[in-house]
Amino acid sequence: MHIIKLLIAVLLLQSAPLVAAELHESKTVILVRHAEKDSQRPDPGLTAIGQQRAIALMSTLERTPLSLAITTQFRRTQETLAPLISARSLNHVSVTASKNIDEHIQEISQLVSGAKGNVIIAGHSNTVPLIIAALGGPTLANLSEDEYDKLFILTLPNEGTLSIVITQYGLSSGNE
Repeated sequence: MHIIKLLIAVLLLQSAPLVAAELHESKTVILVRHAEKDSQRPDPGLTAIGQQRAIALMSTLERTPLSLAITTQFRRTQETLAPLISARSLNHVSVTASKNIDEHIQEISQLVSGAKGNVIIAGHSNTVPLIIAALGGPTLANLSEDEYDKLFILTLPNEGTLSIVITQYGLSSGNE
């Protein structure tokens, strides 16, 4: 009996570093506004420049592990992440952008919280800052109508302070 207790104690001690590592892991959430759209249509897809930006996003994140892609029902968000989703066979959830923006943001926040692993989100000029705030990040202004090149990287630790990096991907969208 004493040997069994000793074996159990050894096994528990050996697994302790794994448990500790899991407790301190963080989740990364990457947010972008959809790429350049053809504004002459009701549910516009991406322009040629927008399609190039979608490919640039895939290249920018080629070494970033991702487990979930979140878009809205609109073509422009789906087409922004399509190359990435296709190349990586990522799980994809389309969240309907409803008239109640608070419910929309809450649904995305819940998906992020429940996701195992890192998440990428393609949103809109008015929703990206709201999603960042809902996840515990700073309050940011809405993106301008010609701002497509921002890449927001949030690190959500299990414990401690959230961090955010705001950078650019692809060609500058001329909003400097």
